[in-house]
Amino acid sequence: MADFIQIVVIDDNVRSLELLSAALNRDGIHVHTANSPELGLELIRKLRPRLVITDLVMPRLTGLEVLDRVMMIDPAIDVVLMTAHYTTETAVEAIRKGAADYLEKPVQLALLRDRVNRLLDTAQRRQRALKTDASAPDVLKFEGMIARSPQMWEVFARLQRVAPHYRSLLINGPTGSGKDLLAQALHRLSGVKGRFVVLNCSAVVETLFESELFGHVRGSFTGADRDKTGLFEIADQGTLFLDEIGDMPMSTQAKLLRAVQNQEITRVGSLDSRRVNVRIIAATHKNLPLAIRDKEFREDLYYRLSMVEIAAPSLQERMEDLPLLVRHFVQRFSEEYSKPIHGVTPRAMLLLERYTWPGNVRELEHAIGHACMMTTADRIDVPELPERLVQACKSGLDRPNGMPDTSAAPPVESNMPNGAGGSQLAVQELELIVRALSEAGGNQSQAARRLGIGRDALRYKLKKYSIEHQIGDFGLRN
Repeated sequence: MADFIQIVVIDDNVRSLELLSAALNRDGIHVHTANSPELGLELIRKLRPRLVITDLVMPRLTGLEVLDRVMMIDPAIDVVLMTAHYTTETAVEAIRKGAADYLEKPVQLALLRDRVNRLLDTAQRRQRALKTDASAPDVLKFEGMIARSPQMWEVFARLQRVAPHYRSLLINGPTGSGKDLLAQALHRLSGVKGRFVVLNCSAVVETLFESELFGHVRGSFTGADRDKTGLFEIADQGTLFLDEIGDMPMSTQAKLLRAVQNQEITRVGSLDSRRVNVRIIAATHKNLPLAIRDKEFREDLYYRLSMVEIAAPSLQERMEDLPLLVRHFVQRFSEEYSKPIHGVTPRAMLLLERYTWPGNVRELEHAIGHACMMTTADRIDVPELPERLVQACKSGLDRPNGMPDTSAAPPVESNMPNGAGGSQLAVQELELIVRALSEAGGNQSQAARRLGIGRDALRYKLKKYSIEHQIGDFGLRN
């Protein structure tokens, strides 16, 4: 039994249990059914399943109460709620309480299988991450984004949970943190058939906001020589992404609130209202509660948009993703510029790790793009990086050739001959390796990550400089 993925299904409708069990039972998965919440909780305590699927409305205990008790038993267990009385508000509330998903009954079996497969895949990734070496966790690829940091894994999991249900959602995070990528992922995961339409609120003239959002009729104002369709109508059956919503004027916020609440718009200069079906994603780098206090943002609009709120972490909060992102951008720009660039030098990676990245991932992307354009070698070095970045890190690069102080590292005897092998560059590289190994406590995987190279490459260099026999000085380990 231990080799099977365990799923517990709870429903007081026996016919429903039979259908769900038949739909989910397959090789590698064992479905256990319970026709009461009490029996279901007993199975959960005994089996510690990977997934629980429970009806919302049942005698004695509701699905939300089952969810609360499962979270107390084992918060790692994913819980999916089902109900014949589906509303967006209850779906969002369930997900806020910790539900992995929320489905409308009668459940479409193909949809159920798809959702379950996604949840099981995510759970398996989490489990692998717990079992793997902490110095080299799994890389998670999600909707065109990559990460190994737990902060981003949590963001990805949250996106996957809320995507089918949200009507309005707020993404908060610093400039350059990838809020637009998160919004696009939400749109794709939501399954809506309409378009993904973007409005950058910081780029719109105040007097034209209403026309952009709701459209206008000919002659409604000077220069309106023809009818115009607004973005709400263009995004009908799809998603409207309002980037930097904190820059929207108060006068427009009131009309936006009505449109979001009523799913109804009126073109400027017209008396006829039009029905729309639009999901709203808003994003901002501003502190909206502070803007509310300063009378710069409507409180009622904030609460309407933030039914679900997702925080995009800064690059400083996810620095373990930096080597991964650097490799990704180097590969991308290498292909774009048709240059055989294979990475960055160790000292360039150290500089990238020291920089504070106020512009976050976008600034990193631009820095690597600039360096790839400038370099004539097969690896990016410090001189090719943007000057402002180098100057900002100057205090950490004021030793000869930008090398770190290696005085804390144990002395190493190397078999480095004079000539090419004993060049200043080789000496610098050896010093970098020694420093990285010392700081990593001898862990080769961690040292390789600090250097921005693979573990096999580090082993090659240890052999190259004939210091692999001195691993006892560092307590080296894989």
